[in-house]
Amino acid sequence: MPDTHPTPRHGPPTWRRALAAALAGILVGCVVLWTGDQSPVVMAVLATLGGVGAVLSRLSLPTVTVGVASMLITSTFVGQFAWSDSIVGLMTGTFYGFCFLAASLVAALVRARKSYVRRAWDLAFAEARDHDSQVERAVAREREAMAGEIHDGMGHRLTLIAVQAARLSLDEDLPPQARAELQRIRENAASAAEELGETVRLLGQRDSSVTASLSGLRIDDVVERALASGVAVRSAVEPGLEDSVNDYTHAALLRTLQEALTNAAKHAPGAEVRVEAKRAGERVRLTVSNAVSPRGASSDPTGHGLVALRHRTTLLGGTLEVDRGEVFALTVELPREAVPTDDAADRESSRVDRLAAEATEAEHGRRKETRQAWLVPLAMVAILVFVTGGYFVYANLTSVLPPEEFESISVGDGEGETVRKLPPSEMLDAPRSLVPEPEGAECKYYEDELSFFKRVDVYRVCFADGAVVATDRVFS
Repeated sequence: MPDTHPTPRHGPPTWRRALAAALAGILVGCVVLWTGDQSPVVMAVLATLGGVGAVLSRLSLPTVTVGVASMLITSTFVGQFAWSDSIVGLMTGTFYGFCFLAASLVAALVRARKSYVRRAWDLAFAEARDHDSQVERAVAREREAMAGEIHDGMGHRLTLIAVQAARLSLDEDLPPQARAELQRIRENAASAAEELGETVRLLGQRDSSVTASLSGLRIDDVVERALASGVAVRSAVEPGLEDSVNDYTHAALLRTLQEALTNAAKHAPGAEVRVEAKRAGERVRLTVSNAVSPRGASSDPTGHGLVALRHRTTLLGGTLEVDRGEVFALTVELPREAVPTDDAADRESSRVDRLAAEATEAEHGRRKETRQAWLVPLAMVAILVFVTGGYFVYANLTSVLPPEEFESISVGDGEGETVRKLPPSEMLDAPRSLVPEPEGAECKYYEDELSFFKRVDVYRVCFADGAVVATDRVFS
């Protein structure tokens, strides 16, 4: 979306930039007078560099247009007065202008792509930070819910201890010392319950819709609430399962069931929900599944409740698995005597951390591709230079004909015998145009000594009809 509040540009006013561009265009157009056909490549390179510089300097399109137009007009007049041909001047200026604009376009495209990629990463990081913030809030609410459940369970038991101790302290059949000890037990239990409540209140405000609603409930109660709300539920709970687990595990099972039923009602209305809870050795497993809604609604929840549930189950040493196939299934497995511990928490890395890793990997990949874009052509050039240089050295080494061998070759010698005396290769760049070759003959050229760049003597041996017809020293 275009920026409706652009950052003010600091620098010379627009008319000054346009005037500077016009003067630069006039200067470049006048340079055509001195270059002519002498150095078009140099001018083309300078125009290309100028186009790149214009993009790096963030010159506006009107400014560039003024500069190019001034250059074209000036080159046309220069062509008319210098060469009496304005068309030549215009075409020359058009060529340099094309080099300038092409380089500007390519540089602008590269710069724009980098800008878009950077903005895309910025947006992705902003979204990741927002997601992580929501996850943190969901996890914090889950911790507060756990703290509330601890208060409800332990506070209730401490209250029972205090009541029982108070009742026993009133028993006149007990010795006074025992009654005094029971009174102190009652006071300590009452103080512990009060301190526990203060601690929970310091942790944060309890969410009554999550914590208080689960207080004293059982799995069947949660299922009955869902049925009363219009959710089709079929449950199969192993008898005695809830009595075989402690309060932490029981609360986690209820929270998982409540979250799964809520997601089913929200994302798959009308679909039947199946609830299955059973023991598996020293652990207990709860599975809640539902088919995709016949109304076409998505059965894949996108909130952060599952993240908070996973955090809770991890703290309790359990696991939470989500199957998003044709049937959406949520399975939680917990120890029957679960105890919260931070050592068991192995939370997934935040989305920002994962995105930062992806950004680093992408940057490494970009740098690798950039290196390859430079190194592959350079390697090909290096190989070409190596092969060419190697062939040059080989050809010079194997095209030397010693003077004594050349002197032993005479006109009339057989071609087969003579070829055995000659080097394996002819010399490079043989001077065939210096001396006319005999008609119908095939001539071979050799150097008398090894020389890579400066020739001393060149020997020529010509064959025709299977015999040597000429032996010459071409030049010394």
